[in-house]
Amino acid sequence: MKNANYYKVLFIIAGIWNLAAGIICWIGSILMPDVFFKMFNMPSPASLFPFHAMFWFIIAFGIGYIIVSRDITKNQGIILIGMLAKTLFFIDCVITLLLKEANIMLLVTGVVDLVFAVLFLEFLLKAKKVPIQTSN
Repeated sequence: MKNANYYKVLFIIAGIWNLAAGIICWIGSILMPDVFFKMFNMPSPASLFPFHAMFWFIIAFGIGYIIVSRDITKNQGIILIGMLAKTLFFIDCVITLLLKEANIMLLVTGVVDLVFAVLFLEFLLKAKKVPIQTSN
């Protein structure tokens, strides 16, 4: 596949994005929950468990994308599930914004995820047509 290095870098960047977002959100929601949720124009929830679980899932996906970057010929299931999760997150961000339960800042994170989802789809379509060749 042409652009193998481009895709390796793409998955490293996606992994860093998820790791950074998950860790920052997890720490922010623990140390300053009122400030953290106000930043998105959201009320502080009664229980942080669902948010903490989501942040750990985001971190786990980030680790998965870094694993993919090490050998893009393998682990395409991680890419497919990640593409689905990122698309669903974007849709949820749009709905939440339309319901006025959050602000544009949340939507921005969803748009970044949607861009990654489209790039993941591009990779999967190209990988299906042409065997992936990596230079080690």
